[in-house]
Amino acid sequence: MFAVIYRFKLKPHQEALYQQYWHKIATYFVEKRGALGSCLHKGVDNLWVAYSRWPDKATRDASWPGDDAPNDELPQDIRDTIKKIQAFKEENTDLENYDEICLDVVEDLL
Repeated sequence: MFAVIYRFKLKPHQEALYQQYWHKIATYFVEKRGALGSCLHKGVDNLWVAYSRWPDKATRDASWPGDDAPNDELPQDIRDTIKKIQAFKEENTDLENYDEICLDVVEDLL
């Protein structure tokens, strides 16, 4: 199993929209692209953490674009939603930026 942790900061006025976008994308990836699940967390000081699990890295990489444009295989509405999330990152260059953390799951008790 493969997991990815995303950490990012949002401005307060972005939070509700981000949650909607995240939910739409995460649901699509679970229902249509083989993701095993995802969880969104809010911490202190506007820190947000999203965690997603996939059967393997190849399945995740086939769906998630990373910093590139969204995968052309994805439906247009999902690509548009990914672009909206990416726009938050571009808008928030004044906030701390974190790299994603990719992990192979060794043990799982969730």
